Amino acid sequence: MIKKLFHLFLLSFSLAASGTSKKEIQKTKDSDQMEKERFYYDVCCSAPRLNPGEYVSVRFIGDSGTLSPFGNNSVAGGIGCGMDGVARDRSRKYRLPKAIEATWVSYSDRKVYSVAALLPYDTILSLFNDGGAPCIPASQEVDEEERLRLIQGLDLCFMPRGKVMLYVKAPVKCILLDWEATGKEVTDDNILRHIYRQYGLKNMESYYAKMSSYPEDEHWTSYNRNHGSVAPLLERYLQRFNYTLNFEFENDSTTVYCVESYFTNGEHYDRTPKYNEAFKMPSRLKEFWVMWDTKEYRYSCYMYFNEEEVLRLFDEAYGTDRDQKGELRVKVCKYNNLFDISLNVGGKSVKFEKTAIRVFQRPIEDPIKAGDLIYKNYKGDHTNFFADDDEYVVE
Repeated sequence: MIKKLFHLFLLSFSLAASGTSKKEIQKTKDSDQMEKERFYYDVCCSAPRLNPGEYVSVRFIGDSGTLSPFGNNSVAGGIGCGMDGVARDRSRKYRLPKAIEATWVSYSDRKVYSVAALLPYDTILSLFNDGGAPCIPASQEVDEEERLRLIQGLDLCFMPRGKVMLYVKAPVKCILLDWEATGKEVTDDNILRHIYRQYGLKNMESYYAKMSSYPEDEHWTSYNRNHGSVAPLLERYLQRFNYTLNFEFENDSTTVYCVESYFTNGEHYDRTPKYNEAFKMPSRLKEFWVMWDTKEYRYSCYMYFNEEEVLRLFDEAYGTDRDQKGELRVKVCKYNNLFDISLNVGGKSVKFEKTAIRVFQRPIEDPIKAGDLIYKNYKGDHTNFFADDDEYVVE
């Protein structure tokens, strides 16, 4: 009997110990998994140049708590171009956010919007992980090229008519997520009162009048007055197409050193021989900077596309089928000063005639030398994504 009790005691002790061990193992696994989901990152906000405004409150909400942008609440620098940082201890890692809450003012819409929405957490986590090793403090040793490719921030972009979009950002790339939410108009004067009273005004009408009265706001007030909401044109900016950017050099000893491309939807990336990443379905190309090498020289070429031409030619080449495989081809002559730019889709080819181009040349063995201007097809200073009249965004 005593022997049976002893065996039962040993069995129960073993089971208890086993249970404790399993709990500890699971706890360790959960802790390790949580650590893999912690990053150093910032949050910020942006808005199109012709849809300026200011945010009243923005909260990125996650398991580590809430992160909010700080500094100037104004947003007007361009889609995906938020500059504010997050007011927190930059030496600590944080879990990524799972939801956002935001209230903001659109000057051009003359409305206040509020939104609360879940974020695509798994997608964001994948991008932070696939973007390289988690962002690390500046005090640690790290390869500079790798550091520039690490996803380090989230940008909540306020679009016209209450729509919000989200970007993940690194110094050399910016990615627009396939996610959006739409806020509701705020009409509660208890909330609105806080907005207009901070400027000593009596109501929202006087607030909107004040915010559109500054000389530097003439570009968006004029656009709204002449063309109405910029929302339809921005929707064209967001359209994606199945194409790649490729170069053909008449000098067959030429090799591409790097390409930095910017697109109409706010995305951009920097390609190098080591990091040959590109978007599968980019929006229209807005501008790019490419460097190529010959046996003796390195060339730096800047191309600034014409907004009206880009919008029109992509529509002309693709029609209604944006999934067709296409190529934006840049042919460079052997003297590196003549260019043929075309968009080729199926059996159709359309040429870009209005692109502003400049090219610099320097000896490969002298990397400090800025280079000599050997080609420029426009007068004065360039304008990014220039247009021929005011019905375009020039975002």
